[in-house]
Amino acid sequence: MRIGRPLAGILALAGWLLSAGRAHAAPPADDFLNVQKPGPRLTLMPFIGPGFRAIYDHRFELEKEVTELRTQVMGTVAVPFAEVSANADIRFFLMQFGASVGYHDEWHMLQFTPDPKTGLDAGGQQANQTPMGANPAIPVYPLPAQADLNRNLRTIKDQYVDVQSKTWAFYEARWGFLWPAYNFMGVSNLAARHEGRPDVTYDWENGTVLNGGWNFRWEGYLFFRARNAGFIGPALRAMLVSRNRTKGDFMTPSGLILPDHSACQPGAVQGLTCYGTHEFEFHYGIIAGLRPNWVTSNDTFLFRAYTTWGLNNKLFGTQVFRQPIQILFAYMVDVDL
Repeated sequence: MRIGRPLAGILALAGWLLSAGRAHAAPPADDFLNVQKPGPRLTLMPFIGPGFRAIYDHRFELEKEVTELRTQVMGTVAVPFAEVSANADIRFFLMQFGASVGYHDEWHMLQFTPDPKTGLDAGGQQANQTPMGANPAIPVYPLPAQADLNRNLRTIKDQYVDVQSKTWAFYEARWGFLWPAYNFMGVSNLAARHEGRPDVTYDWENGTVLNGGWNFRWEGYLFFRARNAGFIGPALRAMLVSRNRTKGDFMTPSGLILPDHSACQPGAVQGLTCYGTHEFEFHYGIIAGLRPNWVTSNDTFLFRAYTTWGLNNKLFGTQVFRQPIQILFAYMVDVDL
């Protein structure tokens, strides 16, 4: 859902490079990719999540068609969280630098919380009576306990309401650039983000599991655009995220063998050493949009979907789909101030 800040900011140069000399009565369907006029505006953005985002956006043209400063104050309310941030981006021709600082309040936080005896997380389930002949030290649950905060465990936590509430601050630095061409545009954005989230928690915005601290994200978009049809193209995202992992198989106090590379929390299981590491993750998908011209000011339908099908990634995805899929569908409306 962060697409509203880095993508819209880095595309600000496109209009004079791709639309010069065109005179039409109605704004084009791909107007989202064109340069936007300087000045203040309010952007209202309901999205499927569900949620709503409001942005106070002010663009300052420092050097005509070459250098622009963009400041934003952004507020988001979604089903699992709320967030407020202040953002600034400066563009020098084809390159852009930006930074953000904000505060995140999550009331539906999903975190890996292992049983001290087994190292597994049952997701809030109550243990059944131990079957005849089974090890009484190993609890038995209606649904299998998990060794990581994968989609199955997140589904169980939602079902049994094993959720927490937490707030934290964050800050982010960004660098991006674009490749403009006739009826085509490429966009690249690299971000380093530091946040105070608890370890081994689900990040609703990126659809994966990570720790607090430093995490790194690259997003790339290739837009094929047409005046009457809007824009569409592939979306790519690569992440280097901090996670907690075990090294080697470990026999827990219950006698259960916890497999190598399981998720863990420091000090949660006696005798188990929990290591912090960074892991690479890759997502691919599609992005598309158009301007329906339902209002006199700028408006845009925006669709983006990521997946990891074929990559054997059990952590990525919105668990309600029970598949490695993350979908954003939004309608953005600008109100000039």
